Amino acid sequence: MGQRMPDEPIEYGDNCAAGWTPGLTPKYVHARFAGIEKCPDPNLIPPNDRSFKLTQEEFAPCDWWYESGAWRVEFMVAAAPDFVWLTLTDHEAGVTHFEAVIPGPPVDGHVYHNENLVCGGALGGINGIAVVTWTPQATQLLKDINLTKGKDLFMELFPKPDGNLVYKFCRLQDATNIKVLFEP
Repeated sequence: MGQRMPDEPIEYGDNCAAGWTPGLTPKYVHARFAGIEKCPDPNLIPPNDRSFKLTQEEFAPCDWWYESGAWRVEFMVAAAPDFVWLTLTDHEAGVTHFEAVIPGPPVDGHVYHNENLVCGGALGGINGIAVVTWTPQATQLLKDINLTKGKDLFMELFPKPDGNLVYKFCRLQDATNIKVLFEP
C-alpha cells in the first residue's frame, strides 16, 4: 500500500556544502531499492521495494544512515571531487547487496545502478537499482492533480532502470488510485 503522506513540512538539518544551498540540506532522505538479486545462501533476501528513512549524521552533515536489524543503508556526499555513494549492506554478515558511486553532486530522484554484477567474495546481492529522494517532488505532483496530503493518503515510489520514476498515490476513503510517471 505504501507509506502515509501526512501533511508535515520538510525538516532541514545541518548544512552540507557538498551539494545543497545553505539552509536547505535535508535532515532525512529516503532510499528505495528494486531488482536486487540474491547471491547464493546463506545470504539474506534483498529488501526490494522497501523504503528506508535515513537520518543525517550529527557530526558528519554529508552522511545519512539507516541501521536496523541486519540492514544498514548509507548515503554519502563528498566534495572536491564531487561524488555520491549509496550502499546497502547486511552488516551482521559483512556482505554488500548494493553499491553505487557516481561523480557529481547529489540529484533528487536519481536512479542508481548496482555496480555489483557477479556474486562472489563479500557480496550478498547483485544487479538492481535504487533511488534516493528528499524534496517535496511528490507534494508538487499532488498539487498538480488537485490532491492534498493527509493521514489517509498513501504513496509508493517505483524507480525504473531508464531513470524515470513512477509515483503511486492511494486514498482508501474514496478509492482513489493514481499512478504518475515522472520523467526527469
